Amino acid sequence: MASVGAIEARLVLDTGSEVHLFNEELADELGLAKELGEEGTDHTGATMPSWSVGDVGMSMGGADLTLRDVVSIPAPPPFPGWGIRGILSPQNLHPTAMTLIDMVADELLLLEGTDEQVADFLRSRSPGLTLLELARDGAFPSVVVPGSIEGFEEISTMLDTGGKGTEFSSAAVPGLVAAASARLGGGVSGADYAGGSVGPRTLVVSGQALPVPALLVRQRMHDPQGIIGMDVLRGTVLACAADPNRAVLWLVPMAEAQGATQDE
Repeated sequence: MASVGAIEARLVLDTGSEVHLFNEELADELGLAKELGEEGTDHTGATMPSWSVGDVGMSMGGADLTLRDVVSIPAPPPFPGWGIRGILSPQNLHPTAMTLIDMVADELLLLEGTDEQVADFLRSRSPGLTLLELARDGAFPSVVVPGSIEGFEEISTMLDTGGKGTEFSSAAVPGLVAAASARLGGGVSGADYAGGSVGPRTLVVSGQALPVPALLVRQRMHDPQGIIGMDVLRGTVLACAADPNRAVLWLVPMAEAQGATQDE
């Protein structure tokens, strides 16, 4: 929850979003001047109209922030029913601080300091987790790091706090074919996308094995060709920054704990 002007708004924290997005209705309620921009593209590859509304002040958790280069789009179809007014790009919340998304304690923190200082803080904060220090792929404004499904080549893979499931394109996992195809979800444009589950698999990131409860395989995906969703991210801690040259810090369960979970 955040205060945008005089409006209290529920916003999604989505590391897969390249920019901050406001539903068109919220931008209009705030009286923001809208300038027609280029059509946006969601992870289905579908496009939608967009408007630039510039910089917008916001208060969240007692902190006053300025959201830079906010974009307005028609509300994604599920959002009004859920009371969601837009999407925040966590990596772009602050020009210099790292954004920490703690999906164990359900907390959001902004941390000033070098990568090493933030890493030390994370280790002391969560001693029961393993810290992965990942090079971010600067070709993507979203949070993208190297990752693979065990047995397949490493590819650019998005850490997506806005995604429910872990999805890879069929091109990234050749030979893995779902028994049946169905609607998996929809992009912010409202376009549906289809695919199917190939069952439990193992995700490998920086040599660390992470269980995927049910890997979803899609015939076609807009780049990148791999997405790690909340089915894997829940129970972990993620820190990222606006500068793509900074490391992505990801605290994940220790291997022993993961093995116990898989055995269960």
